[in-house]
Amino acid sequence: MAVLADILRDNRYEPADIPELEGKLFFEGDRRRRYLVRFTVLLFLSTVIAANGVIEDSTATVIGAMIIAPLMTPILATTAALVMGNGPRAWRSFFLVVAGALGVIALAAALGAVAVHVVDFTTNSQITGRVAPRALDLVVALAAGTAGAFATSRDDVADSIPGVAISIALVPPRCVVGISLAAAEWTDAWGALLLFLTNFLSILLAGGAVFAILGLGV
Repeated sequence: MAVLADILRDNRYEPADIPELEGKLFFEGDRRRRYLVRFTVLLFLSTVIAANGVIEDSTATVIGAMIIAPLMTPILATTAALVMGNGPRAWRSFFLVVAGALGVIALAAALGAVAVHVVDFTTNSQITGRVAPRALDLVVALAAGTAGAFATSRDDVADSIPGVAISIALVPPRCVVGISLAAAEWTDAWGALLLFLTNFLSILLAGGAVFAILGLGV
C-alpha cells in the first residue's frame, strides 16, 4: 500500500500540470481546424488499411492501421472533460468520436461492397475474432483505458501510446461492421459493433477513474 501511495503522490496533477494536459487533449481556437484535418486524414488512412487487412485476413496490416488510428485522443478527451466537469468539451469530444465511428463504418462498407465476394465470413480470422465479445476483451479494454490515461498524464511514458492503440482495437471492429453490412451479415455487424462499444465504454470508465484518482477534477 505504501508503494501505491507513493505512485499516486508522485503522479498527482498539480495546477501547473493542467494546461499541458489540456493542450494534449483539447484542440480549440486556431488549433482546432488543423487538428480536425490531421484527425480526418489519419482516420481515413487507418480505415483504408484496416478494411483491406480485414478483407485480406492480414493481421500485420490490421496492426498497422491500429498504430495510426487517432481515436484514443478524443475518447480520453471525453472522459477527461467529464472528470473536470466541462460539459461543452465533453460533448465536442464525444461528437468527434461518434462522427469518426460513422465515417469509418461508411468507408469500410464502401470498400467491402467492392470486395464482398472474396470475403469468407466463416473462416476470416479478422472477422470471426471480432464478432463475439468476450470477458477477456473487457479486461483488455479496461487495462488499455488505464494505460492510455496514465501515459497521457506523463511525458516520460507518452511513447507507450502506440502500444495502447495496438492492444485496444477501435478501428478494426468498425471496419468489420461496415464490411458485414455491405454483405448483409447482420449478426456479425452487430457483434463487431458491440465489441467497439464495449471497448469505448471501458476506456471511458478506466480512463476517467485514472484521471480522477490522480486529482484531475479536484
